[in-house]
Amino acid sequence: MWKNKKHVKFFIFISNLMLGVIYGLACNYLIMPHNQLVYFILTGAFFGLINYFAFYKILEKYISLKRYNIELNQKLKTDKLTGLFNRRTFEKDTKILNNKCYSIIFIDIDNFREFNNKFGHKIGDSTLKKVSQAIQNSVRDGDKVYRYGGEEIVVLLKDCNKKRALTISERIRLQISQLDNSPYSEITASLGVATYPEDGNHIQDIIEASDIALLSAKDRGKNCTILYMG
Repeated sequence: MWKNKKHVKFFIFISNLMLGVIYGLACNYLIMPHNQLVYFILTGAFFGLINYFAFYKILEKYISLKRYNIELNQKLKTDKLTGLFNRRTFEKDTKILNNKCYSIIFIDIDNFREFNNKFGHKIGDSTLKKVSQAIQNSVRDGDKVYRYGGEEIVVLLKDCNKKRALTISERIRLQISQLDNSPYSEITASLGVATYPEDGNHIQDIIEASDIALLSAKDRGKNCTILYMG
């Protein structure tokens, strides 16, 4: 990348220098056709160099601002701790869902509040990051994972029926349960799955249905996946 940047810089330098020389030659021809050729060439080259430095500084400022805007936009979309998309992004994404089949997985880390109280929030944060990465590694390309709040994580599966969503959910659950969290307690998670349009007509219906399924998973002893059955 640096090599390309050097090439661009060199091209801009030569272009502006040549423009300056051409300007000097033109001035010499139009103003004093037979005198002070060297003077006008050097003057043109000098102004060409000034133009180069001014243009390059403006270009660098533009690139810097563009990079800053990209980074800022990314920060607004993601959760600082886990790197997952945040709840704000989830709400934005679910507003533009089409009428194709999709599924929602609600994930809650089992006994995480007790884990935090026992080992401290620093260890809890580290564990939450491990869990988030395990979920990311378990979903398909194009699926999106969001930190919904606290230890709750939501996965949006586009073009995914309930059977396929169950397969992905179980893969997530197993990945979490197999995490090496020594010397601390093992980590498990409960998952609830709901699918559009089978379980509701609107996104809010699907969110509520997956949350109900999650509560059922908690009631059944945790560390399991429950499909919403209406």
